[in-house]
Amino acid sequence: MFSNKNSLIKKFAIYSFIAFAITGIILVIVITMHIKNDFAIFMPELEFEQHMIDINQKIIIVVFFGLLILYFLFIRIINTVSKKLIEQNQSLIQQKTKLEEAYNKLQHTYRDTVSTLSKAVDARDPYTAGHSERVAVISSKIAKELGFVKKELENIELAAQFHDIGKIGVPDSILLKTDKLTNIEFDLIKEHPVIGTNILSKIEFLKETLQMILHHHENYDGSGYPFGISGTEIPIGARIISIADTYDAMTSDRPYRKALSHEEAVQEIIRCKGTQFDAKIIDTAFEVIQNLRDL
Repeated sequence: MFSNKNSLIKKFAIYSFIAFAITGIILVIVITMHIKNDFAIFMPELEFEQHMIDINQKIIIVVFFGLLILYFLFIRIINTVSKKLIEQNQSLIQQKTKLEEAYNKLQHTYRDTVSTLSKAVDARDPYTAGHSERVAVISSKIAKELGFVKKELENIELAAQFHDIGKIGVPDSILLKTDKLTNIEFDLIKEHPVIGTNILSKIEFLKETLQMILHHHENYDGSGYPFGISGTEIPIGARIISIADTYDAMTSDRPYRKALSHEEAVQEIIRCKGTQFDAKIIDTAFEVIQNLRDL
């Protein structure tokens, strides 16, 4: 675009010089002819004044037409450059559209692939089928109640959908065990947020979800895992997902226990307010939590 601008200025300068040069030459010729006549012939004063008026008129006409020619040349240059700029802009818009379409297609492909992996993790255990999708819905409702904007809602929904993808690295013998886990087995389970973050770390559109996924098992009082951070050190998205994850886990059947009722699950969440969960989030989104049975 800058090169076109410089080209326009250069052309205008050249045409201006040519137009004024031609105008100047014509003026010199006209004036010279009249001056020769003035020296060759004796003129009365009135006739001389009339003669000067005639010269001035011719000068004005020549200058006018010179500027008019320059004006039309300038308009032509503007039109030519404008057409080129329009063509270039249209080409750039088309290229941008194609790139955006390709990028969106790639992002959808990534999302579908990771979503398939997430569903595959849920499918390993018939008791957790659909768990990630339900957690995503619950997290989104709580976040909306807290006033999250569209982009933030999209990120928390993605993080919730993929929060357990790290369980793909946990052996079935541990993941599906019906008896109480040993300390070593539980330590392996506690690694799944880190494993999940590592799996997703190379996917650009999930960059803003990684911290939520990594910390969704941290407790507000610092007793959670994998790092034992507390309070507002835990990303707010992770604090929301923790509530949604716990509610869905409690209201689903497990090999080692039957599902709790909606009322029992809500009472347990309220009981853990300020210890496992952020009290402000529960207080603000209490109506949403109370109505989770409608999902």
